[in-house]
Amino acid sequence: MHIGQRVYNRRQHLGWTQEDLSREAALPQATISRIEKGQRRNPGADVIRRLAKALGVTADYLIGMYEPDDAEPSVPHLGLAGAG
Repeated sequence: MHIGQRVYNRRQHLGWTQEDLSREAALPQATISRIEKGQRRNPGADVIRRLAKALGVTADYLIGMYEPDDAEPSVPHLGLAGAG
């Protein structure tokens, strides 16, 4: 599973549109779209940090740090997304 699939899955879990995530992460919606489609597979550290913080997950989760490529991911929540 690539980063775009993880972003998409978490965004769907939260019930957010790409525009919602764009606003929360302070990133262009087009960037999120490209990441989710797999057209941008290696976003920079700042983009990953913004996405992770907005989605309430770790950067390690987004990049698949501790999962084999074929594993079903667990979602480590930070309790930050949607708060406020």
